[in-house]
Amino acid sequence: MFKKIAFINYCTLDLRKALKFYRDVLGLKLLVQNEEWVEFEVGGQRLALRQIDPLAEQPEGPHPNGAMIWLEARPIEKAITFLEEKKVIFIDKLKSLSYGKTATFKDPDGNPIGLYEPPPKE
Repeated sequence: MFKKIAFINYCTLDLRKALKFYRDVLGLKLLVQNEEWVEFEVGGQRLALRQIDPLAEQPEGPHPNGAMIWLEARPIEKAITFLEEKKVIFIDKLKSLSYGKTATFKDPDGNPIGLYEPPPKE
């Protein structure tokens, strides 16, 4: 059901500065870039950076200086049903977005964990 770690993401207050650090200083290969999100390839794994607004109320998710793991789940609906049957409480229900489907829950310590299903390949 859970195929692999889809990606790990950090939140950042300055995406341009973070992009330059990870790309230009660390030399990571840039895969995806838009105004709120960038992804890099690191040894076959994806590392994502997400821009946050320090003045806005943040949605459920990692602390601005923390990380969040995203598990690839195909189909995501089956994974959600499986976890709900085990009494896992979701903090962010299933969303269909341009880049795939997501849902978020917390582990017993309150750490957020995301489920991610990539969009179908055309």
